[in-house]
Amino acid sequence: MRAKGFVAFTLVTAALIVGAVVAYPESTTSNPEPGPRFFPTLGPEAVNKVTSIKVTAKGETFTIERRGDKWVVADKGGYPARFEKVKEALVSLASLRRFEEKTKDKDRLHKLDLEDPKTKGAASKRLTVAADGKTVADVIVGKSNDKDILFGRSLVYVRMPDSNQAWLAIGDPKLEDTALGWIDKTLFDVKTARIKKIDQKLADGGEIVVEKSKPEDKDFTLANLPDGREIKNARFLRYIAEGLDNLKLEDVMPASKIDFAKKPAGSAVFRTFDGLVVTVKLATVGEKKDEKTWATFEASVDDDALLRDKPAKGSALLDAAAVKKEAAAINAKTKGWAFQLNSTVSRFMLYKIDELLKPAKKVEKKPEPKPAPAPTPTKAPTPEPKKPDAPKQPDMPKKTEAPKAPGDAPAAKPEAKPATPEAKPADPK
Repeated sequence: MRAKGFVAFTLVTAALIVGAVVAYPESTTSNPEPGPRFFPTLGPEAVNKVTSIKVTAKGETFTIERRGDKWVVADKGGYPARFEKVKEALVSLASLRRFEEKTKDKDRLHKLDLEDPKTKGAASKRLTVAADGKTVADVIVGKSNDKDILFGRSLVYVRMPDSNQAWLAIGDPKLEDTALGWIDKTLFDVKTARIKKIDQKLADGGEIVVEKSKPEDKDFTLANLPDGREIKNARFLRYIAEGLDNLKLEDVMPASKIDFAKKPAGSAVFRTFDGLVVTVKLATVGEKKDEKTWATFEASVDDDALLRDKPAKGSALLDAAAVKKEAAAINAKTKGWAFQLNSTVSRFMLYKIDELLKPAKKVEKKPEPKPAPAPTPTKAPTPEPKKPDAPKQPDMPKKTEAPKAPGDAPAAKPEAKPATPEAKPADPK
């Protein structure tokens, strides 16, 4: 909040405080008299010097701080707080008035939501405001009494932290009981009618490309539809295209606290027909059962796609100057920050292509002709076992012939004599 913002804030606060005093008339028979303000020193000048608002609720404490000309949520890395919330809290405290004493019984305070806010699960909230290093307001806020309206204002139960005395007070500082409640959760809003193309890539290499040819086209198409496959339902493509439409955060932290290179989940590039380009980087954080998807955003302008002429009346498209301004605003809000997205949005940004398609049709194979059965081999007759040969009868001894009579005996062969030299014939006498 800049200096002139604080001046305006001071004037508004002063008017509200003075108006609150004027609105409460003196006691009459028909109107009860309101009591004094709980924090009379928290006037316009003091409000302008407030440097911190500490809230304790549900057992936790967080702080909204003034840093330079801005209000930030210290417990969210210094992410900007909603000025409207800060103003509402301070103005409500400044005009909070006593109306009626209630119980002092400590054991009954919980019925008015005035138990110790440090207790886990407590419905009470403690608001501590400091200026110039000093506490200027400190109160425990309980249940609102919406049934009774006094002087046009609602009533609320409160007590001071150092007392058990409960009060019904005029005014109701409706305090957010979480740090995120003090943050503007809307990041930016790129209408689906402007989207021309989305290119999503998963860390494992999967890719989905969704696009439209003309802004007036009703449906998106899957540019990288595999051959022979069909889209399950066209609305899934539209879900992807709606990723930046009224985009809200679930949580926020400095982008430096997340290692996008170590646990990448994927990325997405959104392009509009009028020249805006938004690049999204995604990472997963936490254990599998408690895993969350976080994202960073960077906007740029495609000069070639900027519109030369003003869009037709009623068109969702923006002129060139508006697109450039839009890109600068997105970067101003998101640069240096990582955002936890709604689980549905992050789910659409991490779709796998098979999740978009009908199951692949099974190709029926024609039965191959069965080969002709081989002829059954004729079984050869089993040969009868060969009977063993009958044992060979021993040769009968030859009948000995009776010796022949001597006369019949064969002439003995003359003994071979050694060869003698042939005798020379005698000389004739």
